[in-house]
Amino acid sequence: MPTPMRRMSFLPFCGPFLAMLAVLYFGLKTFFGLGAPPFGDESGHILGGLAIVRGDILYRDYIDAHGPLIFALSWLVGLVTDFRHAYLMRLIPVVCTMASAVAVFLSPALRKPSARCLAAAAWLVAMGSQWTIQAFNMDSYWTIGGDLLAAAMAQLVLPVLLGDEVGCWQARCGGACIALLPLTAYSFGPTAVLLGLVVIAVRRPGYWSGILQVLLGAGAALALSGLWMAVYGDLGGMIAYHFVANQFYYAPYIDVGLGTLFLSLVPSFRPDTTIQSLAVICFVIGSILVLATSRHRLAALLLIGAVLMMQVRGAFGFQDGTFIMGALTLCVLMTMRVLQSHDRAAPCIALVFCALYVIGVRHAVSSPHGMTRQQLRQAGFHPIRENRDVGFVKAIQAHSRPDERILVIPYNPDVYIYAGRLSMKKYHEYLPWEADYAHHPWGGYERDLCHDLPQDLPPVIYFDDYHVWGRWAPADFMPCVLKVLAQDYQRDPVEKSVYIRRDRVDPAALKDAGPISSSQNRN
Repeated sequence: MPTPMRRMSFLPFCGPFLAMLAVLYFGLKTFFGLGAPPFGDESGHILGGLAIVRGDILYRDYIDAHGPLIFALSWLVGLVTDFRHAYLMRLIPVVCTMASAVAVFLSPALRKPSARCLAAAAWLVAMGSQWTIQAFNMDSYWTIGGDLLAAAMAQLVLPVLLGDEVGCWQARCGGACIALLPLTAYSFGPTAVLLGLVVIAVRRPGYWSGILQVLLGAGAALALSGLWMAVYGDLGGMIAYHFVANQFYYAPYIDVGLGTLFLSLVPSFRPDTTIQSLAVICFVIGSILVLATSRHRLAALLLIGAVLMMQVRGAFGFQDGTFIMGALTLCVLMTMRVLQSHDRAAPCIALVFCALYVIGVRHAVSSPHGMTRQQLRQAGFHPIRENRDVGFVKAIQAHSRPDERILVIPYNPDVYIYAGRLSMKKYHEYLPWEADYAHHPWGGYERDLCHDLPQDLPPVIYFDDYHVWGRWAPADFMPCVLKVLAQDYQRDPVEKSVYIRRDRVDPAALKDAGPISSSQNRN
């Protein structure tokens, strides 16, 4: 009697097939992300990277409030790019996010290849669906911080919590990611400490050997970062301008506290809170599963607290990006961990998860630009780069040489990139909290535009007289600059935001021009 033919099962192919589709989907989203509209914070990172390549020292010549890691990465790409191809800096988040997807795929918390594929696919689709909406496409610290958190959780922290064997290189990778978190933003320091405590708190076979491998990875990352800072940065300046200025002068301007944190955890599916609400649901699901699965409840609570600390600002916009990525990683890995022995249920859950994210984000609003995904697509493909066709760019380039520095105030780093000019040393912007710091500098690290501008007048100043956050006018926090503009500069008759140093203005035009008054500055 002939043996009946066995029906071929397509279930083992679901994971790889979905992973392949996810990679293609993510690739398409990242391509469009290269041409999405720019944002000030990102432009400041791009400008900093290019300035360091040209010889500036971070936190001495180029001063910014953000951590050094994003500038080190921008410097690395800046070695092969320029103002005309500034959009290539957006390859940084693409590469880092793909590396995090690989870390999810290779996580020791997952044993079956199909579960690994499904986890990586779900993670990439969720990231791709919100790539431009959440500004993950930008050369900024929130994406890098989220990638580091995701890799550390996937390679080290969750496997330790779940009792899985962690290899030497996985432990080193996890240790390096934890160590780099505070160098991305000092506010990520508490999360790094909590993740380290999770690893220390869980006793397991080969405990001390594993701790040594983690320390080796962390030490290597810190040593490499220290070497880079020794050559291209100023450690004291980093403390002054990244930690002291942020903690004691910027923090009072923003709403940080337990109240805002808890409010941000209340799901509300308005367009401007959709992404945050999806992240909160992922966070709750992942937290429940890790508490139910792990025998180390205290350590599990430490991990939950570590992810939650990324949301301490209570933001609903792009500032919650690291929390979103941490919540997503926790949810995806724990769900696939629980379902990896269920060959039918796991692909279905992964598909539902992907569909919910793609559909749910469709009408979400981008916080940097106030646009939905459809509106971003309609805006067209406009990669950030030097643009000589813009009116103010023509005026700036007509009165300054490419090797000369200009000043843009209060804040618009895009202007430097469009004009192809570096910023005045120490100042690529000047905002109310920076004026506060100028009155009380830390450790001799002085930064006072009222003192430095008269001594080093740039050939061109781009001044946009707007209220910062709709509240603080330039006349309120830097009236000294208005006096300098009135005394030493002539306003361009066409491009009203461009002020030209008087020795660069045609004498006939200077003779006919009247003085700049504060009422003119407000036009």
